Amino acid sequence: MIRLAFPDNPVYKPLFEGSEKYCLGNEVRCYRLSETQCSDYMLRNLVDAAFLSPLGYGKGVKVADYRIIPGPMMVSENYTGLATIYFKQGLENVNTIYSPTPDDFMMLLGQLVLNEKFGIDAKIKKMTGSKSDILLNYDSAIIWGKAESGDISLDVSEEWFDLVEEPLPLGFWVCRAESYPPKIQEIVSSFASAQLAKTEEILDSSSKYSERKGKIYWHWEPELEGAFESVLLFLYLHQMLSELPAVKILARD
Repeated sequence: MIRLAFPDNPVYKPLFEGSEKYCLGNEVRCYRLSETQCSDYMLRNLVDAAFLSPLGYGKGVKVADYRIIPGPMMVSENYTGLATIYFKQGLENVNTIYSPTPDDFMMLLGQLVLNEKFGIDAKIKKMTGSKSDILLNYDSAIIWGKAESGDISLDVSEEWFDLVEEPLPLGFWVCRAESYPPKIQEIVSSFASAQLAKTEEILDSSSKYSERKGKIYWHWEPELEGAFESVLLFLYLHQMLSELPAVKILARD
C-alpha cells in the first residue's frame, strides 16, 4: 500500500481533484491533513510522499534526504489573490497579527514580509473566525483568499514578488531519496485535474488604480529552481530554518 499526504486546503484543489478516484482503483491511501501534519507524517515516515511547503521541505532535509518530485505543484508569481494581509481601518501602527491558520506557510511568510518591507515586528497568533471578527479586536489579519473591493489589504504573493522579484513556491510533492514508490511521479500527476494547464494567468481589474496581473505555475519548470532557492534562503535568514537546504530534484540529484 502506497501512502500519500496532502493539505486539506481548497487553494490546492486542482492538484488533488483526481486523488479519490485514483486511490479507489489502486493500492494507494490518501491522507488529507493540515500543512504541519503533512510535514510531520513525512518526517515520521508514516507516508511515502507528501505535498509540502518550502518550510516543511526545509525543516525536513535536516533529518531526511528529501527530493522534490518534478511534477504538479503550485508556484505563485506576482498578484494571485491566494492569501491576503488585511488591516483595520484608521490604523497608525500594526502591533497585532492574527490568523485562523497561523502555522500555514503563506501566513508565516506574510508576517515575515511585513517585517522585511515595513519593519512590522509583530508575531502572528491564532484566532478562529472571519476577517471581520479578527479586525474587530486586532490590527491585522492574514487569511487564505482574495481581498474584496474596499478592503485595506496587501496580496502576500504580490508583496513577495515586489521584494524578491522571484515567483513564490507554495507547495510541491516530496519523497525520500532512498525509498520511494515506483512511478511516484506518474501517481501524483494522476491526482491533478485532467483540465489543469501548466500555467494560469491571473488578472484583477477591480482596483481603481490599475490592473493587477500574475500567474500560477501548476507544474515544475527548470527555470523555477531559482525561486525555490530564494524562498529557502529567505526562511533561513529569518531563522525559520536552522540550516540552508539545497534544492534537490528526484532523478537528477
